[in-house]
Amino acid sequence: MTIVRKVLQPVPAMGRSMVKRGWAGTAIAAVVAALVAMVVAPSAAAPAVRFDGATAVVARYRAEIPRLMAREHIPGLAVAVVDGERVVWQQGFGYTDRDRRTPITADTLFSVQSMSKIFTATAVMLAVQAGRLDLDVPITRYLPGFTVHSAFEPRPERRITLRMLLSHTAGLTHEAPVGNNYEPEPGAFEEHVRSISDTWLRFPVGTGYAYSNLGIDLAGYILEQVTGEPFPVVVRDSLLVPLHMDRSTFDRSQVHATADRAVGHAGDPVPAPVDIPMTAAGGLWSSAADLAQFLRFQLGEGTIGGHRVLAAPLMREMRTVPAPDAGAPAGYALGVARTRWRAGQYLDLFSHGGGGYGFLSDLWWLPQLQLGIAVLTNSAEHHLQGTLALGILHDLVTEPGSPYRDRLHALPTQSDVVEPDTHFVPPQDLADRISAVALPASAAQSARWAGYPEWYRTGRRGAMSPSTPPSRFHVESGVPYFDAAEDGTPVRHRLTEFRPGLFLADNGEFLDLRGPPVRWRGLNLNPVGNGPRPLQWTLLVVVAVVAAGWLVAAGATVVRQRARARPAASLGDRLGRRAAAVVAALGALAALATVAAIGRLPGLVDVGFLGWMAWPLPLRLAFRLPLAVAVLAVSLAVLVTAGVLRHWWVTRVRPLDAALAGALIALAAQLASWQLVA
Repeated sequence: MTIVRKVLQPVPAMGRSMVKRGWAGTAIAAVVAALVAMVVAPSAAAPAVRFDGATAVVARYRAEIPRLMAREHIPGLAVAVVDGERVVWQQGFGYTDRDRRTPITADTLFSVQSMSKIFTATAVMLAVQAGRLDLDVPITRYLPGFTVHSAFEPRPERRITLRMLLSHTAGLTHEAPVGNNYEPEPGAFEEHVRSISDTWLRFPVGTGYAYSNLGIDLAGYILEQVTGEPFPVVVRDSLLVPLHMDRSTFDRSQVHATADRAVGHAGDPVPAPVDIPMTAAGGLWSSAADLAQFLRFQLGEGTIGGHRVLAAPLMREMRTVPAPDAGAPAGYALGVARTRWRAGQYLDLFSHGGGGYGFLSDLWWLPQLQLGIAVLTNSAEHHLQGTLALGILHDLVTEPGSPYRDRLHALPTQSDVVEPDTHFVPPQDLADRISAVALPASAAQSARWAGYPEWYRTGRRGAMSPSTPPSRFHVESGVPYFDAAEDGTPVRHRLTEFRPGLFLADNGEFLDLRGPPVRWRGLNLNPVGNGPRPLQWTLLVVVAVVAAGWLVAAGATVVRQRARARPAASLGDRLGRRAAAVVAALGALAALATVAAIGRLPGLVDVGFLGWMAWPLPLRLAFRLPLAVAVLAVSLAVLVTAGVLRHWWVTRVRPLDAALAGALIALAAQLASWQLVA
C-alpha cells in the first residue's frame, strides 16, 4: 500500500499508502477511453486487414502496448480479455524485473493488491452458501472476544455484521497498528487482526462508508475461525480450485517458491515485500490466465464450464449495494464496485482494482455484453491503471464490425448515475455527532494541549521519508488542529477532544496523544523535532566551520612546506604525520557532506538510518556517512594522541587536528543520538 509506505502508498502506503482505486467516474472514463483509442488508432497509410472488429482491436493493442510500457517505464504487463466462456486474448509483455531476464507470460504471478478483496468476499459468500456463515448476524457470534472502540455507541462490535465488513460500512479505519502499509515488516496475519481492537470507528456502525482494509481482513479471519483452516487454504479449496485458478494463491510460502513471479517496482525506496501485511484485503497473487477464469465465473453468473460454483441469488447479492445506500446503481457492494459506464449508452460495469508495493491491477466486466478484462503491471509509477483496460473495452464495444457493438445496440437504454466518493462517505450528521461527544471546555485544556509535541512522523525509524513534511498538532485561537501528512501533502483537520488527550477529527479519524504509542487513524506516530533544534544547528555550524578551516589550513601548510625545507624525521614519524593528515582530510570532507545533507533534508534527523533501503548506490553510500564520521573521529583522536606522545610535529600538538578530532567526535555523538550511525 512511503519510505513511509503508501498504499501510494502508502498510500501508503500501502504507502506507500495502500490507497486503492475502487471505480472510475463514468464521464472521465469515457473521455480517457476515447483518448486512448485515438492514440492507438492505426495509421491511415496502413493496409486494410480483413478481420472482424474485435480482432482488429486486439491486433492494434498487441502492437501498441510495448510502446505504452516504454513511455511509462513499466517493466512487465499481462492482459486477459474474456467473452463469456471464451478467452479472446491473453498475453504477457515485458519482463518480471528490470534485469530483463525472465519474460512475462499469461501465467506469470503478480500481486493484485486490493483486487484480493473480491476474492475474499466471494469465499465468504461460498461459506454463506454452505451454511457456515450468516451475513447479517453480529460478528461476535464468530469472534466472541473481538472488540473495537467507538465514541458514538457502547459495544459497537455487537452491531457489526459480515455484510458491513464486506461493504466497508462498519465504520472501521483503513489501517491497524500491526501489519500496515507503513511498517517495513508485514508481520503475522493473526497479530494484525488482533490489533484491530486498538482502533476507533469513524462513525456509528452502518451509517456511512469508509474504504478499509480492516473489514475485509476481519472477514478473512472469521473464515479461518469457522473452518479451522488457514485463510489461504480455505480460499484455495472453496474458490480457486473450483475455478481452476491453479497458480493463484494467498499462501506466502507458495509465492516465495514460485520462480515465475513479477517483482514490484515503485518510486518508494522501501524494498517491495513479497508478503503483504493485509492478507485477506491485499495478499492474493494471480496471473492473467487465472483472472480470465475468474472473469468467466463472473460473466457466467456464478458458473464456469457449465458447473455452478456460487448460487445466482448470492451472486446478485454480492453486486447489490447495501444500506445506508441500499440498492443504489453505483457504489461499493460486497467486495465489488459497481457503476454505469458510457459507451454509446450506459452499461452496468463491475470492477475492483488494486495498487501498492510496486504493482497496479485492474479487473472490469460488463455482464450485459458478456465482456471482461484484466490488466496486471509490476509498476506502481504509471498512469495506465484503468485507462488501458477501459480503452480496450471502449474500442471493443465501439469498433465497426465488432460483435460487442451489435450486442450494445440490442440493449435497452439506461440512465446515467451519480457516483459516490470511493474512499469516504460519512453520515450526514457526523459533525453533530462529534460535537455531542466533545469534552466541556475548561482552563485545563489549554495547558494540556501546550504540553503535547508539535511534530510527528508515521511509521518506524529507518522506514520513514525524510523528504515529506511531518504531521503537526497545533492550536489556533483556542481550537486544536492536526495537519496530517497524507500522500506527502499536509491536510488540515479540526479536532474535538473526546477524552483528555484523545481527539476526534472532522473526518471521524482519531488522534490519540495519550501514548506511548501516539496514534493517528490506527497508525503509530513518532514525535519528532522537524529537523535539528537551535543548539543542534549551532553544533552543526561549528563542525562545518572547523572542518572547512582545517581544509584551508592544510592547503596553506602544503604550500609553505613546498617552499622551505622540512627538518629530518624518522620513517615512522613521517608515516604517522601522513596518516593523520589523510584521516583528518577524509573526516573534514565527511563532516561537511553530512552537515550539507542535513541542511538539505532536515528530516533526516527524524527518520533514523535509511541505508538498507532500495536507494541508488550513491544515496546508500551517503547514508553511511555518519558511520564514516564516527570511524574517522575515533581514528583521528587515536592519531592525535599518538602524535603528542611520539612528537610527530615540531610543536607538541597540532591544534587544528585536535580541534577537528573534537568536532568529529561531537558530530558522531549527535548523529548517533539521531540513530543515523549504522
